[in-house]
Amino acid sequence: MESLAQLEAMCERLYNSQDSSERAMAENTLRCFSVNAEYIPQCQYILDNALTPYALMLASSSLLKQVTEHSLPLQLRLDIRNYLINYLATRGPELQHFVIQSLIQLLCRLTKFGWLHDDKFRDVVTESMSFLTQATPQHYAIGLKILNQLVTEMNQPIPGLAPTQHRRVSYSFRDHALLQIFQISLSSLQQLKNDASSRLQELSLSLSLGCLCFDFVGASIDESSEDFGTVQIPSSWKSLLEDPSTLQLFFDYYAISPLPLSKEALECLVRLASVRRSLFTNDASRVKFLAHLMMGTKEILQSGQGLAQHENYHEFCRLLGRFRVNYQLSELVNVDVYRDWIHLVAEFTLKSLQSWQVDFG
Repeated sequence: MESLAQLEAMCERLYNSQDSSERAMAENTLRCFSVNAEYIPQCQYILDNALTPYALMLASSSLLKQVTEHSLPLQLRLDIRNYLINYLATRGPELQHFVIQSLIQLLCRLTKFGWLHDDKFRDVVTESMSFLTQATPQHYAIGLKILNQLVTEMNQPIPGLAPTQHRRVSYSFRDHALLQIFQISLSSLQQLKNDASSRLQELSLSLSLGCLCFDFVGASIDESSEDFGTVQIPSSWKSLLEDPSTLQLFFDYYAISPLPLSKEALECLVRLASVRRSLFTNDASRVKFLAHLMMGTKEILQSGQGLAQHENYHEFCRLLGRFRVNYQLSELVNVDVYRDWIHLVAEFTLKSLQSWQVDFG
């Protein structure tokens, strides 16, 4: 490649050309960046000097492939990681969304591969928090995006990492970082309650949901299925789950948010309603938690807020279904609001069945 301008033009053809033969030629020409470790410094040069987002995307995606498919020296991986943190802090706010996401995926892939090899890789959580304390919403968003991608990366098997190694990393991440990240998501939601930027609220809610959907025990259950069983949240989360403000935060977000935030708030409540019985300090704590769930759902049933939207309606039905799965009738009837609550649930069910008959009859 004779010049950076030529490379940028080639990247433009790779990502944008409508001509398949032209794209194939560009891909073949640029393949060296992703298969040859000697081109890693050139990738950094492109990130530092290129002006087009497609050239930046090439450098980032090439490094991702290098990191995933090759056993790079530990110090080199640390150097790339440190470079990315600084790069996102200084250049991140001005970059295109897809470039930021690619760079964050690269950072999180490096973190996962190095998690058990050097504690410096674990600093990414603290470093992400520093983005949240900076003045601009763009930095705040980057910090939340890093944490979102980190939870996703740690939760799913990836090419280049054996299943046993994935589980070791995942469990270590669960034990050393996941609770802190969930706490960050809750703090962000609290701070952003009155913020007009729904994008930051959406990133915070997504982070909460990602933490609650984590595969805590390596069961690899399909989280999209209707019946995912009990959520095996670790005992270290106990005080946070028993704090009424945690549950109330998601009821509040359902009440104040439009779609898709309202649906995500309900999804978080579905997960919380599914936590294992043994998590709670005692029966009294569990009954208090159940009463809060019943009161919150009772208020939604009374107001009907948001239930005209199909996505909310479907998720709310799932939430009601968790009472049947996770709690015994003897527990439900002992809650003060039970009589009003069960009347509203019955009324809601009857209306739903009547509506279903009209739609399909």
